[in-house]
Amino acid sequence: MKSPEENLYVLNRPGLRSLLLLTVLCLASAGPASAQEFIIHADGDSINGDVKGFKHGKLEFEIPGGSSTYIEFDDIATVGSSEYWDIELDDLTRLFGTLEPGSEPGTVRIVGDAGSREVPLASIVQMTSIESGFWSRLDGFLEFGFSFAKANNVTNYTLASQVNYRGTKWASGLSFDSRLNSQDEVETTTRNQASLNFVRLLPKTWYAGAFTQLEQNQELDLDLRLLLGAIGGRDIVQSNKVEWRWRAGLLSNREEYSGLEANTSAEALLGTDFSLFTFGDWENDISSSLSIYPSLSESERVRVDFDIKYRQELFGDFYLSLTFYDQYDSRPPEGATENDYGTTLALGWDW
Repeated sequence: MKSPEENLYVLNRPGLRSLLLLTVLCLASAGPASAQEFIIHADGDSINGDVKGFKHGKLEFEIPGGSSTYIEFDDIATVGSSEYWDIELDDLTRLFGTLEPGSEPGTVRIVGDAGSREVPLASIVQMTSIESGFWSRLDGFLEFGFSFAKANNVTNYTLASQVNYRGTKWASGLSFDSRLNSQDEVETTTRNQASLNFVRLLPKTWYAGAFTQLEQNQELDLDLRLLLGAIGGRDIVQSNKVEWRWRAGLLSNREEYSGLEANTSAEALLGTDFSLFTFGDWENDISSSLSIYPSLSESERVRVDFDIKYRQELFGDFYLSLTFYDQYDSRPPEGATENDYGTTLALGWDW
């Protein structure tokens, strides 16, 4: 008998997909499935497991007695689950319902209170269980990078983390980024940033809510910056390989620079985020974020934050990341630097 791992990759053999689908349909109609049942049949063998979610072209499931496993959507003939799901499609719509085998290989039927809709598995961008608990709706990452050079005792470290929560009506995100650079006979510089957002999810991938951010940057002589305000935005493109969204907002900006009195101003926010994913034996992705803050109360002042990150999967949930960042201020206080930019290399862990 073949192992479950071997069975997962025979689904696309000619003739087997139709036989597989027919088998699944017969089993689905023979009786009710247990909650979160994931069934794959090939060569007379079957796999049952708890479906955990679907994101970036991969279905996460857990075989009883084992750990979580991922399988790409193009290796799946169909999925069946009596769990109630929040499902986002690449046409920017959201559907709620249970899952039944589709009528064609590579499809699934979403059954909700208002009826059912059959969709290709490849059109599902994200799938989250509504019935799951709080902790299962969290995802995020932790990154740590460190370097040391004996010459001049140059030391650099970076620590970054992000935690996201997604419910059926609300979503939130908390992030933290800290960097330190030290060297003999040179003043140690630090850069720290933490942000929190809480938004209401609206139809057609629109969202609106509140945003706050704390910043400190010795390179820019910035002791503290507090941003607080309202934001909104929408996904422009959403698929298993590309995500692109825009955002806008109105913010209050309170700044404290070294040796100067605190100052409060009003700013607008215009931003965009872009991510490109690949999956397979050698997974990687590129993500970038651009935020422009034109001042509404200080003439001709514009701040810009930009970063771009490349991630290369290593093994399990570990990856290697290379990041470039740049902060720009067109009108910093007298004597302060306009730009702060740099690169970091870090080892990361996803959960």
